[in-house]
Amino acid sequence: MTDPTTPELLAAAASIALTGRSIIERTDRTSFREVCETLDALHEHLAVAGGSLLFLADRLDCRAEVERLISEGQARLAAFRACAGMEGRA
Repeated sequence: MTDPTTPELLAAAASIALTGRSIIERTDRTSFREVCETLDALHEHLAVAGGSLLFLADRLDCRAEVERLISEGQARLAAFRACAGMEGRA
């Protein structure tokens, strides 16, 4: 088996993102079962997309920078979540 090409990696990640969006739009949000199945599917899809993008980062020799940016983004998300619901508090 040969390594995937750069366009194949990009296509895989983009396709997974678009498919995930489509899955969310088709989910019956009133059905606990469907919501759980959607979350399970998205979990798997995101793992594959993330792996494809990190593989590409390795190929482009920028993995360290990508990981730093991911870490910074995760820290911003954590800070945002920590402040959620604090409106009007001193």
